[in-house]
Amino acid sequence: MYSEADTLEINRRIRRYRMRLIPLLIALLALAALGYARRIQPLALGGLALAAAAAIFGIVFYLWPCLRYRAFLRDMSTGLSREMVGTVVAVSDDIEPQDGARVQQVRILLTEAQDERIIYLNASKRDLLPPVGSEARFKLYGRHIREIVPV
Repeated sequence: MYSEADTLEINRRIRRYRMRLIPLLIALLALAALGYARRIQPLALGGLALAAAAAIFGIVFYLWPCLRYRAFLRDMSTGLSREMVGTVVAVSDDIEPQDGARVQQVRILLTEAQDERIIYLNASKRDLLPPVGSEARFKLYGRHIREIVPV
């Protein structure tokens, strides 16, 4: 399910967000420096306030989620995995953040234990999930689906 293309895409996105944020911060800090040089206090304080707001907004809403997803992909490629064989019972339509990824909950009925479990499917990989009622072998990293093999 996951490939090198996912890592390349998130690295591209991080670079793009960084290249948008840095010039904006430089321009706002230059505005603040101009205010200090000319002794125009509202201009200096306004430039600093806008620079701080832009930095916080850009990092919290754009860069941080991408950095967490990149760390998640790294961990998934090197971390331990396990397998479960079961039947897909239901797939939630709600998308929620979990461990740096946007996921949907998938309920599966385990074949051997006859127990129901909740595992997570990356929201962008929804089309790779077999239809409800079909049996599959799930390779998992924690509770996240790493690979699906129809049985």
